[in-house]
Amino acid sequence: MLAGGASYGAVQVGQLRALAKTDIAPDMVVGTSVGALNGTIVAEDPGSAPDRLAALWSTVTREDIFGKTLPTAYRLASRQSSAIDSRALQSFLERATSARSFADLKVPHTAVATDFETGEAVALRDGDLVSAVMASAAIPAIFPAIERDGRTLVDGGVVANVPINIAAAQGAQTIVVLDCGFTVVAPAQETTLRATLLRTAAIMASQQVRRDLEKVRDRTVLYLPGPWPIRTRPDDFRDSQELANAAFELSLEWLSKLRIEGAGRYGKAPSDFLVRKS
Repeated sequence: MLAGGASYGAVQVGQLRALAKTDIAPDMVVGTSVGALNGTIVAEDPGSAPDRLAALWSTVTREDIFGKTLPTAYRLASRQSSAIDSRALQSFLERATSARSFADLKVPHTAVATDFETGEAVALRDGDLVSAVMASAAIPAIFPAIERDGRTLVDGGVVANVPINIAAAQGAQTIVVLDCGFTVVAPAQETTLRATLLRTAAIMASQQVRRDLEKVRDRTVLYLPGPWPIRTRPDDFRDSQELANAAFELSLEWLSKLRIEGAGRYGKAPSDFLVRKS
């Protein structure tokens, strides 16, 4: 289960490299936003995914995902419904995978989006793959919504950034969570509008994680560690290699000590670090 978090998706590269050193292999994949993109690579070929993702993330830039600054400024000035037209993101996705349909994947994959009219989480797992991942990553006001099957879809992170409950609803008994750490983004001392909006979104995501974890106490949940908190913004890709390496070392050490003794949660969620000690 791969969470959303834009550039923080580099963390999942390290976590997947660490998992490749174990006998843990996916029966299915569930991902939101960047997690849906990374999850597509995993589902296409789990064996080669860590190396393919490491190569992909070693060169990714902000422009690869969000495009050029000048067209963005033009769209904002002309009162478009989104700041970015998403062509850069689509091109990046199509370069990352040759799969174009969910049927092309070796392992079942679910891309989680949000119905912008009803506010419901939407589990996309068949048909056109590219539009599904684009919908899962369509951050409102940043990327345009995706029209699919009569629904207007936006980023799944709006309601299920860490879609633990969706994985459980699909029958997962052991849920391996690859969180990006978005819930601890934007330190409170930052007072810019961007930081305030990011922190608001992170708080909402942290509450969703806590609710989901309460619902799956009867499952085995492996919550891999990461380098929390991440100090860069989620639209800054310059530290991708460092984040991936840090997550690899942390996860490898954690997995080497892991002993599963029945249902329950193993490991800490990033949102656990937000609980104030009394």
